[in-house]
Amino acid sequence: MIEQDLKGDRSLVLETAWQRYAQLKTQAAITYRQYLSLRGGSILLSAIATFLAVVIASTDRQLIAAPPGRILIIGLVLVPIINVIVLAISRNLQQGQYWQILNAGAEEIRKTIYLYRTLLPGQENRHQWLNERVTAIQRQVFDSIGSDLVMQPYTGHLPPDERGEYQNHDPGFTDLLPSDYLHYRLEAQRQHYTQELAQLNTTRTRLQIAMFSVAGLSALLPVLGVSVGVWVAFTLFLATVFSLWLELGRIDDRVNANNQLILALNMIRDRWQSLTAKERTGEEFFQLVLATENTLWNYYSQPISERRQIATPLLEPSDDLLTEAIKEPVVEHQEESNNVETLAVTAQTPKEAVTLEVVKKVEEPAQEPPKKGLPHAFVVMPFGRKKGPDGLWIDFNSIYRNLIKPALEEAGFESFRADEEMVSGDILTDMFQELLLADLVLADLSIDNANVFYELGIRHALRKRGLIHIQCGRSYMPYDIFNVRTLPYHCDDSGCPDPEYLHKDKQAIVKMARATWESDKNRIHSPIFSILTGLDEPDRKSLQTPLATGYWQEYKEWQERVVLAQRQKRIGDVLLLTEEVSNPLIKEEALAEAGKALKNLGNHALALKEYRQGLKINSKNSEFRKEEAFHLSRLKQFDEGIVKLESLLQDEPKNIDALCYLARIYKEMWRNEWKDITDEPERLSAAYDAAHLLKKAVDTYLKAYRLDHNHYYAGINALTLLVLLDHLVQHCDLDSDAEGEALRQQLPNLKGAVQFCLESAVKTNENDAWAYVSLGDLAVLAADVPKQVTRAYKKALTLLWNNKFALEATLDQLELLAALAFRPEYVQAGQVVIQGELDRLNNQTAITADESEPEPTQVILFSGHMIDSPTREQPRFPAAMENEARQKIEETLDKLNPSTNCLAIAPGAACGGDILFIEACLKRNMKVEVFLPFAPAQFILESVSFAGDNWVSRFYTIQNHPNVSFSLQPERLGDVPIGDNAFERNNRWALYSTLMYGIDRVRLIVLWNGKGGDAPGGTGDMVHQVRHLGGVVEHIDTTKFDYWNTRTKVLAS
Repeated sequence: MIEQDLKGDRSLVLETAWQRYAQLKTQAAITYRQYLSLRGGSILLSAIATFLAVVIASTDRQLIAAPPGRILIIGLVLVPIINVIVLAISRNLQQGQYWQILNAGAEEIRKTIYLYRTLLPGQENRHQWLNERVTAIQRQVFDSIGSDLVMQPYTGHLPPDERGEYQNHDPGFTDLLPSDYLHYRLEAQRQHYTQELAQLNTTRTRLQIAMFSVAGLSALLPVLGVSVGVWVAFTLFLATVFSLWLELGRIDDRVNANNQLILALNMIRDRWQSLTAKERTGEEFFQLVLATENTLWNYYSQPISERRQIATPLLEPSDDLLTEAIKEPVVEHQEESNNVETLAVTAQTPKEAVTLEVVKKVEEPAQEPPKKGLPHAFVVMPFGRKKGPDGLWIDFNSIYRNLIKPALEEAGFESFRADEEMVSGDILTDMFQELLLADLVLADLSIDNANVFYELGIRHALRKRGLIHIQCGRSYMPYDIFNVRTLPYHCDDSGCPDPEYLHKDKQAIVKMARATWESDKNRIHSPIFSILTGLDEPDRKSLQTPLATGYWQEYKEWQERVVLAQRQKRIGDVLLLTEEVSNPLIKEEALAEAGKALKNLGNHALALKEYRQGLKINSKNSEFRKEEAFHLSRLKQFDEGIVKLESLLQDEPKNIDALCYLARIYKEMWRNEWKDITDEPERLSAAYDAAHLLKKAVDTYLKAYRLDHNHYYAGINALTLLVLLDHLVQHCDLDSDAEGEALRQQLPNLKGAVQFCLESAVKTNENDAWAYVSLGDLAVLAADVPKQVTRAYKKALTLLWNNKFALEATLDQLELLAALAFRPEYVQAGQVVIQGELDRLNNQTAITADESEPEPTQVILFSGHMIDSPTREQPRFPAAMENEARQKIEETLDKLNPSTNCLAIAPGAACGGDILFIEACLKRNMKVEVFLPFAPAQFILESVSFAGDNWVSRFYTIQNHPNVSFSLQPERLGDVPIGDNAFERNNRWALYSTLMYGIDRVRLIVLWNGKGGDAPGGTGDMVHQVRHLGGVVEHIDTTKFDYWNTRTKVLAS
């Protein structure tokens, strides 16, 4: 027997299957024990009733009238009633046969597990097959039981061992060869049922003795008297005898079944052992496994008469022969290979044809990794093999695998089906989340499948777009959807996609998927929304549920890392983690979170980039549109910001936040007209000359405030700017125009309304810090004495508590008022309070901060070739070119003239350009940050050691230098996403970490031949991104090195 590696990789889907098996098996045992307890309780109650009857019959009648006698009579009445109830419950439990259903489900799962481990090793889709089968079995079990039982989670050993011999039982997570299968499965089960047979025989003997004893006692009871109580006892004993007789009959059936099962297992084992080594072919192993699993499973699910036929295929010649390719002796040693080819084999079982696959070792071509960030397509269709409307079988798994999925991927979608869900969580909730939020839903309506039509109805009712309907073999559709356009496809006689039409059918789906996705955004695909023209589609956020834990797992993991990166002010981590979110639906949420994080960190250029990425996914997202305009204004791109907000307000005229953002832009434009003028009278005059912008700001804030009088932010800003307009008119001693005068006349009413609004806000919520700050602003505008301003702002400080953003925003407003000489004493009173708190906060931050970490004046990012490996065919950076490369890097750094306060960033420390650049920076006493895709040991192995020990020594010297800090990708960012490259990811990480310092400080040095590297994270891509953002690139072109001229001359000579 082969020793299996018990510490090997545990497949998640196999572990889940064992978990479901153990859950059903444990619940079956609990249910059976409940049944036995009820039967035992019934017998005990019968004995108690008999005892009471005998006592009453043999007791003096005068004593019966006493209280103890009455109690005995009441007991004699109640005990039979209770016994009848217990018998009814136990009978109902037996008729429900819950433990048998649970046992049958558990054994079907175990059968599936052993087929997975014996006949399908190496098969590409075996995980999907196992997951689909286990899901289907669970569904059948719960459909049979209904809601009568609640399943409890299993927390014990996996796989469970009924015999308790964990040292010798099946490890459960390794593939099995014939010898292992015979030992762990066939022989173990044969021994188990042999022991169970002995226990059943013992139980049967005891029941026979009990039944005859009770029957004999029942015959003697009437002799004791003719009282009613005795006859009640006699009746109860007869019922008990009948109950025991039924139980005895059930055990007789089990004894007979166990005998037949053991006989069948012996026949199967003897058959295999009688074969010579050459006769033990894949065909024989296939028959061995299939016969064994069906024999064991049918023990729980079929009558005895059918069990006797299971082993028959082993004893008779088979008409089906495998191809010569698999007629080889079964190997007795595990071969270490993951490359397999599958050959379809069909075997007949008593119920239906089952298609399995036998594995043969071949070379497999490399598969292209899946692309990231594609629109999501969810496929609604039946699973497995089902009969079509014409009576022919349709293999829906083959349809999905060979037709639908390739077509959707060719159309540019990420295809997904419910049975492909491998993460933890509620599969139904996750499935509904996919159904509701997917960009495209493809429904296969080939058969009248209840689940498919139910899911399709949900999609029709809640989403107006993104639907494709396909079908095979239908001449008509159900009446309710007869007018829905369906795309036909073709199947062959086996129910798989017809090879003759496969390409044509695939291209038809590709064409329809692309046309549906690219159709006008107002185009309606749902028949419900087409008919009910007044029906509005719910906002997608309202269709999201946190209960879909598996669906949102990627987002939760992303959010945890982003929150940590935000706290540590690592903008590069935020940008890269957001870029890597693959699900477009989750990405919309992620971009919103990333934008907020970057906004809080004060990086408006990168925040703008994130929100614009979000608008590419959902151009109607009002939050993204509003934030895009906000960050444009912060970057002084006022005109574009105004255009964006006006467009948003056309679609949403009652968007108060958008109105406030627009008013703020007008306010900033007005302020920019005069803020840099040093002479006060001239500054005031310029401010009045630009009053048209001020009036626009006031009018826009008033529009927002009129929409909601509780929106005190719009109210206090409208009041402040209107007071300033009045102040400028009075200071310049000019008459305002009609528009300005109309606005000024609103001052008294507006002041009263805003004051009432603010006072109501603080009474409603005593912790509303911004309301208290606004009361301070109101005091500056209208207080009678400066002390009122001081008291108002100090009260606000008790709630602000280290809110630097609020302090800076308030101080900025006060500086605006001070610049226009508005109520100097009152403004100064507010400035003293706010500036004092801000100074305290800054001093506290300076004490706790690292004094040696000032903002770098210049950030130099490097990317370049490493030394050519010995296996490289075309030379790019031969070792002999090292000195010239060092010289060029030194000259470029001299040109940039970095100081010791500059920061160098390198995406790696590989032999060649990376190490040469880092050494040159350390020579200038610069700080260096190195980003590594792996742990240092692995990085050295892959990118340093092949060039010689000298480079390894230089790597460790850099690692131990006090000016160098290393950041490891796995620790900061987690695992590399599927389809990504760790080195390209590392380059993007370094680039985004550089951009946090502002593009005006960034300098990119590339030691590069100018070829390739255009993929995300490549050197060419880094050059493009830095130049696109307005950064400076220093390109050291390695193709122009003197080395190549010298080499050419040497070769020519």
